[in-house]
Amino acid sequence: MSRKHPVNIGLIGAGRIGSFHGETVARRLVDANLVAIADPAPGAAEALAARLDVEHAYSDAAQLLAQPGLDAVIVATPARFHTNIVVQAAEAGKAVFCEKPMALTLDEAERAIAAARAANVPLQVGFNRRWDPAFAQARAALDAGKIGTPQLLRSLTRDPGPFGGDPGRIPLWTIFYETLIHDFDTLLWLNAKAHPVEVHAIADALVRPDARAKGFLDTAVVTIRFDNGSIAVAEANFSALYGYDIRGEVFGSGGMVTMGDVRRSSMTLFDASGVSSDTWRRDTEHFVGAYTAQLASFAKAVQRGDFTEGPTGEDARCALRIALACIDSVEKGVPVAVK
Repeated sequence: MSRKHPVNIGLIGAGRIGSFHGETVARRLVDANLVAIADPAPGAAEALAARLDVEHAYSDAAQLLAQPGLDAVIVATPARFHTNIVVQAAEAGKAVFCEKPMALTLDEAERAIAAARAANVPLQVGFNRRWDPAFAQARAALDAGKIGTPQLLRSLTRDPGPFGGDPGRIPLWTIFYETLIHDFDTLLWLNAKAHPVEVHAIADALVRPDARAKGFLDTAVVTIRFDNGSIAVAEANFSALYGYDIRGEVFGSGGMVTMGDVRRSSMTLFDASGVSSDTWRRDTEHFVGAYTAQLASFAKAVQRGDFTEGPTGEDARCALRIALACIDSVEKGVPVAVK
C-alpha cells in the first residue's frame, strides 16, 4: 500500500556513520522525516537530536520502535547488534535499512531475512557502491552486453592512512566482515547471475605487525572463482597514505569497464614541485551522493509499498557467504568451497 505522507524514520545508532545517515534524512531527503534517535551511550542520542532538530531521543531501541507514526528505521549500531535489532524492528512492523554487515553468521542472516519476510516489510542493506554513478554506469554497460562475457573482475578498498585505530578495539575478522564485504557485494552485483564456488584468501598484519599475534589483520587479497568461469580478485588495506581509494574493474570478451578514482576531480596541478591532485580522505565525502541516493531509494520504496529495489537481505547473505569462506581459507591456508 502506498503512503502519501513523508516517511517517518527513526535512527538506531548515533555513531559516526549513524550520525551521517541521520543528517542525510534530516537535511538531504525531501520525502522523509527523521523523527527519533536511539543510542545507549549516555547523551549520544540527545546530542545528535539537538544538532538535527529531532524531537525524540531515547537510550533504548525498543522505546524508539514504540514511537507513534514511525514507518521505518535505520540500523547503524556496531555490527554485532545488527541482526537482533533488524528482527526487533521487523517484528514491530517497521521497514528496515541496515548498515553492512547485516549479520555475522549465516544463521543470523536467515533469521533477519525470515523476520522481514514474515512481517512483509522491506529489508535494505547499506552497500552504497551500487548507488555511485560510476559503478551504476558500469553495471548498465554490463547489462547492455558492451564488454561481452565477464572473465576477470577486480574490486579494492584501501582505507585512508595513516592508520590511527587501536587494533585491540577492532573486532576479529573486521577486514572481511566490514571492509571487504563491500567488495564482495560489488563483485556479485557486477557479475550478475553468477555464483561463487571457491575462495582463496590471504591476510596479514602489514600496517601493524605488532598486532599480528592478537589476530588483527589489516591487509588481505581474495581470489574468487565463479560458476560461469570468471575469476575475481578483491583486496583491502587499512592505511593508504595517499587517500581513500575505491576502484573496480570488469574485463570481458569484448572490452572492459573501470570505475572509481581516488582523485577528487579531474583537475590536476602542474607546478614547480611536479604534478599533483587532491584525493578523497573519507567515505562520507567520496560517497555522499551514493549514501544519499540509497536512503532516498529506501524512503521511496517505503512510500510506494514497492520493496523490490536496493540490496536486499538475500544479497547481504550472499556477500556474507564469501566473507565466511575467506575466514575459513585464512585459517586453513588453502582455497575453500563457498558453502
